[in-house]
Amino acid sequence: MGKSEIKYFAAIDVGSFELELGIYEIAGKSGIKRIDYVKHTIAIGSDTYKFGKISYEMIDELCNILSDFKKIMHSYKVDAYKAYATSAMREASNNMQVLDQIKVRAGIDISIISNSEQRFINYMSIDSKGELFEKYIKSGTAIADVGFGSMQLTLYDNGAIQSTQNLSLGVLRLREMVEEIDNINEKKHNVLTELIDNDLNTFKKIYLKNKKVKTIIGIGEPLMYVFRYMDHESSDMIIDYERFIKLFEKIRGKSVEEIENILGVSKNHAKMILPSVLIFQRIFDLFNAKEIWMPGTLLIDGIAAEYAKKTGIISVGHNFEEDIIAASKNLAKRYRGNSKHTTAVEKNALLIFDAIKEVSGLTERDRLLVQIAAILHNIGKFINMKNSDTATYNIISSGEIIGISHDERMLMAEISNIDNEENIYNKRDIRLAKLSAILQMANALDRSHKQKIKNFTLKLDENKLKLEVNYMGDLSLEILSFNSHRDFFREIFGIEFILKQIRTF
Repeated sequence: MGKSEIKYFAAIDVGSFELELGIYEIAGKSGIKRIDYVKHTIAIGSDTYKFGKISYEMIDELCNILSDFKKIMHSYKVDAYKAYATSAMREASNNMQVLDQIKVRAGIDISIISNSEQRFINYMSIDSKGELFEKYIKSGTAIADVGFGSMQLTLYDNGAIQSTQNLSLGVLRLREMVEEIDNINEKKHNVLTELIDNDLNTFKKIYLKNKKVKTIIGIGEPLMYVFRYMDHESSDMIIDYERFIKLFEKIRGKSVEEIENILGVSKNHAKMILPSVLIFQRIFDLFNAKEIWMPGTLLIDGIAAEYAKKTGIISVGHNFEEDIIAASKNLAKRYRGNSKHTTAVEKNALLIFDAIKEVSGLTERDRLLVQIAAILHNIGKFINMKNSDTATYNIISSGEIIGISHDERMLMAEISNIDNEENIYNKRDIRLAKLSAILQMANALDRSHKQKIKNFTLKLDENKLKLEVNYMGDLSLEILSFNSHRDFFREIFGIEFILKQIRTF
């Protein structure tokens, strides 16, 4: 394989407790290989979680470290890089100033990613480990992605996401919460247990119900300290309940100094060990799981995997787009969406999108977004029949779908208000207008919720989109709704949408 076939890529994670840099070789034949790794402990989360902002001294240190990262990247002559910041930067009130200082002083552009994007990238890092991921998610698996700021708990079954929730159970956040308690280790342990159990029990009652969790997939930087202690050689490992509990009992009730000596880690890292291990011990007990798989991956590994897939260098692996759709359908099911109507609107929206794709200026990502918006467009009726659009907007905007960014989620919330064309005009967002116009027409074709329009053909001929429907019955309601939105569709796309009913005797 020639050198020209290899891409050199750098991934940077500006986390709550550490800065990490990974240098990767990426090639279609050999896959993704991390060839260098540098990390620096800097607890910016301590500033954010205590004071709500990042101090000047912390910003100065950040810029210096990232300047060194830039030099390392330059020495490898990387073809591209991505730098992401997570919860500590996301929650800091002065994050815009911090990012500007880093760009000016260190020459690195950092993107703040939403929680759902961060977890999605972490799941891509697990997928990069191979077939074991696909094996486990086929039945009763929970991914516990434990970070310094929060934890994402996601249930997989039948190869797809069933539910996911973000919990404020990050190890640094938990540590800060018990820091002021009297220096009695058992008391701190009990308080941590109560904090963790409160959220996990709620999650179990709402989302787990009769589902059984056989395996936990444990990821996140805090877990890596335990990982390195238990097995220094393996790239990943599977640990049964008994082995994990032995480690737990070994450090339970121990001081930071004792944990430091037992595990051979620094004092800063030793402080994070007990909350991290305790979280997994409680998950084991509450879910009655049998084993934990620790793939040993980092966020930077997921960033590299994301780049490799987006650029088309590597195309194999789990279909995460199907996860996004499955999660959306589970959310709709929770709010008792009209499944037959939703399925019809989803189908109609995709057919309309595909028919005008070449002239619409929209992307494949937009296709996914309008599909999700169709799935979720009427969930607000469970909350409020009269003001269902507003209720739908509130559910989508305040919820979370793994793999969908905050901006995309807000866009879908706006699209869900499908009858308010004046509001769409006022937004002056052509992408919103286009996706809304498609969803309006898709919904109009099943306005009666009776799926009358099933057998039809859809064809774009120059600037006319012709819909021919084979139906013997009355389509008055569908035609009325269709006509009320067709002018908006024409204004947005410059395409005349024509509906013709054919009665075959």
